Amino acid sequence: MKILLVSNGFPPRQWAGTETYTAGIAQELHRRGHEVQVLCGGDWTVGTTYWGGAVDESYHDIPVCRLNVNWMKAPDPFGYLYNNPEVAGFLKGYLQKLRPDLVHITSCERLSASVIRVAKDANLPVVLSLTDFWFLCPRITLLRSDGENCNGQTSAWDCTRCLAKNAKIYRWSRLMMSEEGASHFIHALSRYPVLTRQRGLRGMIGDMEQRKRILYELFTLVDCRITASRFVRDTFVENGFAAPIKLQPYGHDIAWLDNYRGKSPAKRLRIGFIGQIIETKGVHLLLQAIAHLQETYGEQIEIRIYGNLKKSVEYSAYLLSLAAGMENVHFCGTYAHEESGAVFSEIDVLVVPSVWYDFPLIMHEAFAANTPVIATNLAGMAETVKHNVNGLLFERGDVSGLTTQLQRLFDEPELLGQLRAGIKPVKTIREEVNELEAVYRQVTVRQVAPSGRLRSAYLTLLSFAESITESVNALIGFHLLFA
Repeated sequence: MKILLVSNGFPPRQWAGTETYTAGIAQELHRRGHEVQVLCGGDWTVGTTYWGGAVDESYHDIPVCRLNVNWMKAPDPFGYLYNNPEVAGFLKGYLQKLRPDLVHITSCERLSASVIRVAKDANLPVVLSLTDFWFLCPRITLLRSDGENCNGQTSAWDCTRCLAKNAKIYRWSRLMMSEEGASHFIHALSRYPVLTRQRGLRGMIGDMEQRKRILYELFTLVDCRITASRFVRDTFVENGFAAPIKLQPYGHDIAWLDNYRGKSPAKRLRIGFIGQIIETKGVHLLLQAIAHLQETYGEQIEIRIYGNLKKSVEYSAYLLSLAAGMENVHFCGTYAHEESGAVFSEIDVLVVPSVWYDFPLIMHEAFAANTPVIATNLAGMAETVKHNVNGLLFERGDVSGLTTQLQRLFDEPELLGQLRAGIKPVKTIREEVNELEAVYRQVTVRQVAPSGRLRSAYLTLLSFAESITESVNALIGFHLLFA
């Protein structure tokens, strides 16, 4: 089967969760003899014009096409983020040349949801993996600008106000008029990209009603929608997205375990963070908790923080200031996925202190290396980490709570071993690709299904087969849970 994978980015240039997940799928499909092509975003803020062209590369023998754009130079920076005519135009010709059997999208963040319409116009089956809340939230995370979590059930004005809260145009309008007046003024302004593309407005002011309408429409065009998180599925349903969403936990590329030799000996408790160095990941909470433990346990702790400090320079500077004087805190940069075994051999417990409904793959990778996880007690993370079983949970943003859970590892010497014993086997990428291949077959056959009475009988039979598959998967999951 010839499969086009579409994502926001791809290794080795991008290594966040969605990119790593997409790479794992691509490599396993390639190993099985499928013809795989990746289309993803490339440069995002480089160039004097919007369109920077396509660049063809290769990653582990997988062809990768990166589209370079400078989103700030787009004719309509806000609109192009979700409905991009230039990407659509490129993809139309690209599909005619590539002629794939199926398109699997793991993120629309950089290339926009236009890829869905173009693929469907080409009569191609489309599979969509929901790896975040992008279809509901222009901030992607359902985290409001005031720092609180959102349920997504918002009006167009709610979302606009959230994005533009710190923009001068919003602050000035609120000084001169009522909330209702500011709403009408900014709504009228949002209809003119020649204005909203100006510095201070771009990406924050735009036609939010159109965004909601178009993304809902394109979401319904997809042949199969998949998510690994029950909370993500429920949130979409609660927001009126009636199209079925299949719950299918992630599989993980843990080939690096072949070279993993277990934890290296250490006299200190080694606490790790692995992920993007951005505020929503809550790295500052970990450092603040460590500061509370320094006087009593400082000589018994080592903190290893992995991530790109250039991702958010201002936030990284804040973290460095928090770590000043703490010689047991080490900023270790990034690493290739193949080096995961060496990284986890130096980590006894992983901390995931995100302040949004995060469900990072790194938690499962930690479990694969028999490493307990301390995480925020929010949907997503709490679906994976079971308190006092395979890890520990603390309340969102609660430094005292995180400190308490870390201190327990010293006060209860047997706890770390108990948590390690509670870790269940991790679902592998091979297991997930088995499931994906079944999905691919179903949507591909459905695309060319016969019509009339024969089609009705066919769809009934297909529905029965899908229910049997779901039952078998449930039994396998039940067996793994209690094995």
